[in-house]
Amino acid sequence: MTGRKLLNGALTLVVLVAIIGLYRLTPTQKDIQDPTPVNGAVGRAADAGRFKLTVDAVRVGKTLKIPSSSPDRKTQTSFVVVDATVTATLEPIHLNWVRIRSADGISYLGANRSGLDRVDLTSFQFAPGIPARGSFVVEMPADKLPGATLQVMEKSIMNDLEPQVNVPLDVKAPEVSPVVTFTRVSAL
Repeated sequence: MTGRKLLNGALTLVVLVAIIGLYRLTPTQKDIQDPTPVNGAVGRAADAGRFKLTVDAVRVGKTLKIPSSSPDRKTQTSFVVVDATVTATLEPIHLNWVRIRSADGISYLGANRSGLDRVDLTSFQFAPGIPARGSFVVEMPADKLPGATLQVMEKSIMNDLEPQVNVPLDVKAPEVSPVVTFTRVSAL
């Protein structure tokens, strides 16, 4: 009898460990709904399937100058201008979801200043196979830039399992210029 009780106890323990293991491996609702990360690096193209994104440079300033637009935009924090090249691969697309996530986990959304909606990369329709160069603009404190990551997706809503490009910006100590000139989108 003792051997049988020992065997039953061991089997019960194995079943409990299996249940706990399966519970921990079961995807949560957050896992199911999160975008699929595509990691990149400054200067190298990140391929998200529907588009390719290359971060060319990062510039920081207190005032944003938009060519053929006045007045210049001023901010209490800083304008982070990310110069990038984007190529749609399959069909025409828009990049509607842009943010910078700082090292402490705070997300700063793309700037929504007057005039930007006509000239930045989020307002442009990318044609397949034709690279376009331009800028994303995010308002955030410059001291939050070290360790920050640019995050870009095509859709702003209903983006379950959509590719999300994550590019660490590699800014150690940002040099804040008094004025930073915005780069309009242009097809290459």
